[in-house]
Amino acid sequence: MATRMTNRSARMEQAFDRMGEAYGVVAAAEPFSAVGVYDKVAFLAVLALLSGTVGYLAAAPGLIMLGIFAGLGLSLLGVFRPATARVVAPLYALAEGLALGGITSYYAVQTHGIAPAAILFTGGIFIGALVLFRTGIVKVTPRLVSMTIIASFGFLAVLLASAFGLSFPGLGGQGGMFVIGVIGVVIGVLYLFIDFDYIQHGEGRALPAQAEWYAALTVMMSIVFIYLNVLRMLGNRR
Repeated sequence: MATRMTNRSARMEQAFDRMGEAYGVVAAAEPFSAVGVYDKVAFLAVLALLSGTVGYLAAAPGLIMLGIFAGLGLSLLGVFRPATARVVAPLYALAEGLALGGITSYYAVQTHGIAPAAILFTGGIFIGALVLFRTGIVKVTPRLVSMTIIASFGFLAVLLASAFGLSFPGLGGQGGMFVIGVIGVVIGVLYLFIDFDYIQHGEGRALPAQAEWYAALTVMMSIVFIYLNVLRMLGNRR
């Protein structure tokens, strides 16, 4: 276990060194802070809500697909090119907000009041996860990271198989949608813990303030994932 922790620490050091190179760290650069990250997350959430309102009112399949594919492309660009996150993160929030607003409108057809409930539920999950992490109740370990990655691949495999008509015991019908939503929310929360751990280590390494946009982008991606699965949970009757 000690060896794995040492290896993880080494990988974290390398990752932060690469992040520093990506942003061109200089001694006088303004330091990275957790407060700065969460301020940016709040800004991205507002952007998502604004574009989500447009998507909700329009409820156009074309806009939903545009938001989905634009969000996917922007997220990949931001993750693999951290220096672009300052521009990519707001665009990602707008694109995903547009898609989520449209998707929410379809759930709302037969599940009235789902939009405010899903937003409040997601916000509560985020705050609860942050409290658990900041109080030290949850620790991010190599085992937790590995389990989260494995679970996310398994979750994706189940969704893809279901899309092609394959059925799984306990995952069929209305109840199955609820179960899938719960599993998705749990995976999203685990990713939030990993994001919080990254923010904590980034603050300790005194990365430049520009790197806050990258951290805010990863947190926003986790929030989007959680919101989608909250919709599944609340809209399972449909």
